[in-house]
Amino acid sequence: MEWWRPPLEALVGGRKVIVAGGPAVTWSEAVDTLRSVGATQALVVGTEGMGVGVPPADAEVVVVEREDHGDDVMAALHAGIRVLDDPPPHVVDAVEAFDPDRTAVVFGIFLTEAAALAGRPFVAHRRPEWVALEDKTRLAELLDRAGVARSPSMVVPVAAATSRWRQLDEGAGTVWAADSTAGFHGGAASTRWVTDDVEAATVSAELAQRATTVRVMPFLDGIPTSIHGIVLPDGVVVLRPVELVTLRRGRRLVYAGCATYWDPPTAVREEMREAARRVGAELRRAVDFRGAFTLDGVATRDGFRPTEVNPRFGAGLLTITHGIDVPLTLVMDLVVAGRPLGITAEWLERELLEAADAQRNGGTWQIHVPTPEPLGGRGVVYDGVSWRWALDGEQPDGVGVSGGGYARLFLARMPVGESVAPRAAAFWRFYDEVMGTAIGPLEPAPDVLRSSDRLPPSTRP
Repeated sequence: MEWWRPPLEALVGGRKVIVAGGPAVTWSEAVDTLRSVGATQALVVGTEGMGVGVPPADAEVVVVEREDHGDDVMAALHAGIRVLDDPPPHVVDAVEAFDPDRTAVVFGIFLTEAAALAGRPFVAHRRPEWVALEDKTRLAELLDRAGVARSPSMVVPVAAATSRWRQLDEGAGTVWAADSTAGFHGGAASTRWVTDDVEAATVSAELAQRATTVRVMPFLDGIPTSIHGIVLPDGVVVLRPVELVTLRRGRRLVYAGCATYWDPPTAVREEMREAARRVGAELRRAVDFRGAFTLDGVATRDGFRPTEVNPRFGAGLLTITHGIDVPLTLVMDLVVAGRPLGITAEWLERELLEAADAQRNGGTWQIHVPTPEPLGGRGVVYDGVSWRWALDGEQPDGVGVSGGGYARLFLARMPVGESVAPRAAAFWRFYDEVMGTAIGPLEPAPDVLRSSDRLPPSTRP
């Protein structure tokens, strides 16, 4: 797929580029891509330090060291985003020295809300009205307008949830999601599973520190999953389901990566895709949305039930397109900026969907976890229950990487159709054993549809 080169070259050809946000190493591929379409020089602004991995080649780099927020992932993200809005003097000086005539093209991380970096406009940023719809307490109204089936829910003051949560308990407790008083949140950072009054009191006290209201919904058992869409001028591109590897530490929900190996039954897949198409159309109608979005939820015995809408690029989109020759984060900036791509939504959906179904990817990862010694790509083998180090000459089922508080398992071999979660939970048990850490015990979510007679197994490749 080389269709993306002409529109990207039309923007950056013969010009300097600045890329900013997140760890500096995450921009390595983007810098290579931008140089390949004619960018003359590149400056990388890392707002969360250098990061772990291969530093950008053939580029100047300036970093702001990541603040220590412990295991509060969202606090770290918001701190990095604030740097883009109000960069420290040494970043401003680096930008001015690199681009004295203010002609550079500036790309930001997909979470960028600032309109400019040191007075230089970003190619794209998140409009306030788009960010507002990420508030978990606004889900029901959005789904109702889009005509998408949902579970019952209620939005109440945090304190009131302690006495009202049982109204929606269908036998497995309820899930509370905080509003966006303290900013948007994801990865289950402000989502809690409540099953008794003691937990209700504890969760209420915890969430009251960051929210004024919570959305209460019945606990939904099944595979946490996401469907991604892209809003283009001529239609909504809808892709394939992504498993959200959300493990369970008792009643605590732990986001631990995503993957595309799992296939829901065909009926659920199509239900998810139709729901995403409707949501994308409503986002465009309501707030003139453009670009990528995610519709997250759970594949329950009753089908797909949404739990949140994120009007932004999601990590699952990178997993879907891994190995496909499309620099999607850069392309999405072109879409948000209203620049023509020279293709139709129908064509792009067909091309991306076919490639994503044929080539599966993903694994499990966590950030802000102990990494007492780095794993520089060491092979591991799965025996159906547990992981072990691969022997010399043995083909691994995965590759472990860790360092700087980040650990990840890249899956090398995995049966298509199956949930990644059991392997993920087993990997973190293995990681605890060999590293002497205490991340677990973690348990996978059940694939309730595979044990149900209500829907046939998927026949997708």
